[in-house]
Amino acid sequence: MTEIDQDLLAALYALGFDFLGGDLNGEIAEIKGDMIIKLVHPPGEELKFVVTLPGGEQMIFSVDRRQIVKLADHQQ
Repeated sequence: MTEIDQDLLAALYALGFDFLGGDLNGEIAEIKGDMIIKLVHPPGEELKFVVTLPGGEQMIFSVDRRQIVKLADHQQ
């Protein structure tokens, strides 16, 4: 799995993400519903949310790990 810190792991868990085993694409965690949201960290790149819409189209957003941790803190 891509190296991520304990604060980020805890935040992802609090937000309801399931952890993935990690692969060459740097997939860390995902949450499934009508859409699928994955947190990925490709080698040499920044963290990204990949949102897959019901029709299969994707939107990709760069995200800072501090944003995720802060969001989880506000949910509690």
